[in-house]
Amino acid sequence: MTQPDNKLSRKDVTVYFNGRPKVLPKDEITFDEVISYSFDQPPTGDGVQFTVQYSKGHSNKPKGTLLEGQSVKVKDGMEFDVTPTNRS
Repeated sequence: MTQPDNKLSRKDVTVYFNGRPKVLPKDEITFDEVISYSFDQPPTGDGVQFTVQYSKGHSNKPKGTLLEGQSVKVKDGMEFDVTPTNRS
């Protein structure tokens, strides 16, 4: 019996963005992807930045802060809290 293209080796995970669940077919997520999953329409404007904190991650780094340009491995049940901030 043949297996379909890599679908059985991929594991979907449920990750929470600002309390809202999202099923992801990946093992790593970027800062920009976290922002896009966290808001229906992310706030924009002069000086708007985002603070991204995560928890319930992998045992080698279960919680932390994700900075622009970084990525982190995701785990089923992982939580991201994203807050827009205004640099003044």
